Amino acid sequence: MFCGGNVVHADSKYPVTWSLDCLYDSVCSEGIDNDKNEISKMIDIFTKKYKGNLSIESLANAVCEYDAIVRDSLKPYVYLNLSHKKNIKDVETSAAYQKICEWWADSFAKLSWFVGEIQKLDYNNVKELLGKIREFTEYAAFIEEVFKFKDYTLSPSEEFVLTKLSLVTGQTWYKLHEDILSRIEIFIGRKKYGISGAVELANHGKTESIRKRATEALSRELAKNSITLLAVINNVALSHKVVYSDLRRYNTPEANRFLEDKVLDAAVNAMIAAIASKCAAICHRYYKIKAKLLGRKKIQYWDRCSVVKISGKRDHKFTYDEAVGIVLRIFGDFSEKFHDIAMRMVSDGWVDVYPADGKVSGAFACPTNVNGHPFILLNFYGTTRDVLTMAHEFGHGIHQTLSAKNKQLVTDPGLNISETASLFSEKLVNKYLLSKEKDQKMKIEIMCSALDDVMSTVFRQVAFFKFEQRIHRLRVEKELSCDIVNKVWREVLSESMGDSVELDPSIDNLWGYITHFTSCPFYVYSYAFGYLFVQKLYLEYEKNGKEFVKKYEEVLSSGGTMDYRQIAQFFNLDADSEDFWSTALEVIEKEVDELEALCDRTLRN
Repeated sequence: MFCGGNVVHADSKYPVTWSLDCLYDSVCSEGIDNDKNEISKMIDIFTKKYKGNLSIESLANAVCEYDAIVRDSLKPYVYLNLSHKKNIKDVETSAAYQKICEWWADSFAKLSWFVGEIQKLDYNNVKELLGKIREFTEYAAFIEEVFKFKDYTLSPSEEFVLTKLSLVTGQTWYKLHEDILSRIEIFIGRKKYGISGAVELANHGKTESIRKRATEALSRELAKNSITLLAVINNVALSHKVVYSDLRRYNTPEANRFLEDKVLDAAVNAMIAAIASKCAAICHRYYKIKAKLLGRKKIQYWDRCSVVKISGKRDHKFTYDEAVGIVLRIFGDFSEKFHDIAMRMVSDGWVDVYPADGKVSGAFACPTNVNGHPFILLNFYGTTRDVLTMAHEFGHGIHQTLSAKNKQLVTDPGLNISETASLFSEKLVNKYLLSKEKDQKMKIEIMCSALDDVMSTVFRQVAFFKFEQRIHRLRVEKELSCDIVNKVWREVLSESMGDSVELDPSIDNLWGYITHFTSCPFYVYSYAFGYLFVQKLYLEYEKNGKEFVKKYEEVLSSGGTMDYRQIAQFFNLDADSEDFWSTALEVIEKEVDELEALCDRTLRN
């Protein structure tokens, strides 16, 4: 299931749009219905064969057959999901995507009994079986996961109902959220922008005036949609409470996320506490340095990501081919596998490059199934940050490609580990760009750009995580108003950024464009987790070079069969130790120290 690309931009030798013809030829393809019918038959046969009859003797075959159902069902779902992301305003595409979501929920509602049937078996007997049958051993991580969720699994009939109701709970609110955002049109001056373009200008516009106007315009348009956006966030929190707290009996709203990510609550709490303890020394201090570089006592919220320009040199605007060349060269120096997979991405139509009307904002890497390959979505404007974003998403794609050697049920790593390859790749590119620069003022600019991303990835994402925690807990008490949500939003941002950043009233409502809050509640902690985890791994790379690379490729190939503690132990690290997170944060603190010292030396006069 590999795609070839044939749409090439006038300025590029590479394809710049996805080629999805390896999946289906259109959203109304007969092939989609044919595949759905075949999968439905597989489900009926599977249910008749094993429901009420599952035993230790039949378990291995049952899991293999279940794996095939999951694998094959991903093909039509991923195709229509990707088509929707590219054409979110298109009525026919949107309808086809909704239809596949309904089919998916209905199909897996019919299989909701399976996990409960496995959990009825004796765990020790299942463990013994894992040691006897080689092919079944490959599913060990899946089996461990099933028993780990035993205390939170309901009866088969209750699981059936919950799966059916998922159509009108979590993911449906996410789809509505995306649809609302895709239809927002924002005028900045006389020019019209979608959400992606407006956010880009608000965060990275060339002048303070542009950033201010973009932020205010973005806030105004989100405010106009505040009734529906507020309904979305209220109902996401409410449905999350009903499913995970009331029915499944998790102790905290985020507990399910941690269990699915194979991470201990204590580890995340320790990380967040370590970040909080270093907030003043790192994030607050960095924004104080940045304010000084910008010639101010304080900066506005819209200046937190603004480009620091002290060299007098123009910003370099990268073509897509230039960016690809840089990333391929750096990947090639690091790992032949990284280079070769990235080359296939850009050459074979795995990447959709440029912003377009109806295309979702942001960037992502989406795997198909273990028989296919990932698809990368970018919104490439040609900035240095876009080059880093490319490296980030290509890192995801490399991870997904390497982990596809596993069975479908164990190919996906926990979300916290899924950020490892992406952030590591981004760090490689940033280190390269910094090492090639000789001008000291340009070095300051590059360091600031990198630290801007660190503040967003670590401190801002943890602020987002705290926002979710507070919103979900407040929603238990009552339905939330915009005033309450905005108040919490201001509180977490203020705690994160400190006194050197002014929070203008226009920051209100900006929570409305953060789709992570609806697509995957409590996911955002994993950005900070992954980044700090990468700091520790990068220190190992600096110490051990090529020996590290070989082991790192092995880790990425493990997919979901290794959790963060096992990966850390593989490199002789203790991810549960008290100093693990503080040591990682010290790497960032040292970078702020170096920036401050470089500023003192270079800008003394």
